Amino acid sequence: MPRRPDYDVIVIGGGPAGAAAALALARNGLEVAVLAKPDSGIPRVGETVPPAIVRPLAQLGLWNEFLAARHAEAPGSVSIWGGDQPYENDFIFNAYGPGWHLDRARFDAMLLSAAQTAGADVLNVAARDCAREAGAWKVLILNDDGGETLAARWLVDATGRAAWLGRRLGARRRRVDRQVALVRFALVATAGEPRTMIESCPDGWWYAAALPQDRAVAAFFTDADLLPRNAPDRARMWRRMLAQTQLIAKVYADSDVGSPVHTVAAFSGRSLPYAGENWLAIGDASHFYDPLSGQGISKALSSALRGAEAISLSLSNGQAAEEFIDSDNREYQRYIANYLAHYRREQRWPQHLFWKRRSVAPLEHS
Repeated sequence: MPRRPDYDVIVIGGGPAGAAAALALARNGLEVAVLAKPDSGIPRVGETVPPAIVRPLAQLGLWNEFLAARHAEAPGSVSIWGGDQPYENDFIFNAYGPGWHLDRARFDAMLLSAAQTAGADVLNVAARDCAREAGAWKVLILNDDGGETLAARWLVDATGRAAWLGRRLGARRRRVDRQVALVRFALVATAGEPRTMIESCPDGWWYAAALPQDRAVAAFFTDADLLPRNAPDRARMWRRMLAQTQLIAKVYADSDVGSPVHTVAAFSGRSLPYAGENWLAIGDASHFYDPLSGQGISKALSSALRGAEAISLSLSNGQAAEEFIDSDNREYQRYIANYLAHYRREQRWPQHLFWKRRSVAPLEHS
């Protein structure tokens, strides 16, 4: 139950971006509520973070707690991309140390717990409707007692690619590709290769990682229209494509028990607009990056910190939100340039549709 009917800020979404924003806002002395929609039970995708994750976690005051959670170290990466030979990138000389393979449930719970400790109300409910009335936001939630309306001066959209709030306020999704991922988690008998693995193939590319608690994940990325329509055929395709890989199959060589093959969105693009009168979007609710960039969770935390700062400063500086928008626009343009450059490095299958589409400058479409 909420402690009060009105807040300075309501954050819609309880993933890494939403929890980090709520934590930062609460530490700035604002009254904050987080609407953390109950878990669907489907494993969250996004398990590997780069060494630089230390920066936003240190800003949030959570680095030591993160280390104590004993996530699995990722000492580097090995990839087959643009040629037949593996390329190894070891983090031994990285100033920030190793990367990490996360226990996502534990990581997300750490962030929400920290927000709650800082004073934010963490509510296991979903927003059902919202409207702006008399200079304030009204948000309808459904709880065990029925419906309830909360008020706030600011709203934050942290609902991921769904961009629930932004789309209700007129934002439109602008994608640059149709990419999806076929993802499967499994229990493995041994830890195997501790590094992140990436491997391109004629119709897309693969990612795999060994996770904490003897788990592993492997994901095949391709465009949605290049996949069979039904789930059984997609699962068969996943297994057939896996058997053809050089690196990725090794992760699953001793796979014991596995999850179903899940299809998840993995396209790049943005929602426009992603800020307006006393609202803004953070994380994947504003810009959504290709998992190949390895920036998903790092971007979520950094975006949350910038958004929280913009809202806190808005009380005294009317330009704060505009500066947030300018900063995110610059970051997105850098991302698109890097996206194009990296995909153009793979020239072995120029006539295959997946790679042909990525050989030209990406154009936004709905």
